[in-house]
Amino acid sequence: MTGLWTAGRTRPELREPTELRYPADSVVVLAGIPGAGKTTLLRRLYPVGRGYGGVRVYDSERLRAQWMPVLGAVPYAWWRPLLHLTYYVLALKAMSRGKGPMVLHDCATRPWVRQLIGWRAKRAGLPLHLILLDVPGDVARDGQWVRGRVVRAGSMATHCRRWPELLAKAVDDPSHVVPGAASAVVLTRRQANHLTEIAFDD
Repeated sequence: MTGLWTAGRTRPELREPTELRYPADSVVVLAGIPGAGKTTLLRRLYPVGRGYGGVRVYDSERLRAQWMPVLGAVPYAWWRPLLHLTYYVLALKAMSRGKGPMVLHDCATRPWVRQLIGWRAKRAGLPLHLILLDVPGDVARDGQWVRGRVVRAGSMATHCRRWPELLAKAVDDPSHVVPGAASAVVLTRRQANHLTEIAFDD
């Protein structure tokens, strides 16, 4: 992939331009600002309702879809905090079982969440890797409009402000982004669109 770069002590094996391969039992954090295309990528690589060969996929959008039939009539802003809390509790609990592989959706712009993910992976003895979707703020905003969920302007500005610093840390050392992260791969929107598999060794 033109422009793809990796950083870290341990790098994922790039067997072909459309595939990223990681060691067995890895936790892969798929990160990017809201609207970057994380859910779209996960939906394409791991369609809902299908088996993924043992790969566990955690995406808050999928949890939201499960809750919508019950809470859809209530403004989302009212139950969003509970949704996010439940999502992280479920993801961290899954990591505590000490078995992978897992792909975890997160914006990565919240330091306390990154610390929790790194701490839990270390406690469980799971290797941790990052995939960062680097998308300009205006492109991400367009993506939000397409999916019908627009992040509040103030919150979006915070995500966009923190993102360049996060990328700079990933270049220096992925563990500065999420403690214990062994590698970071940065993808543009075009590169993410050409990705066909996030694979894990047996």
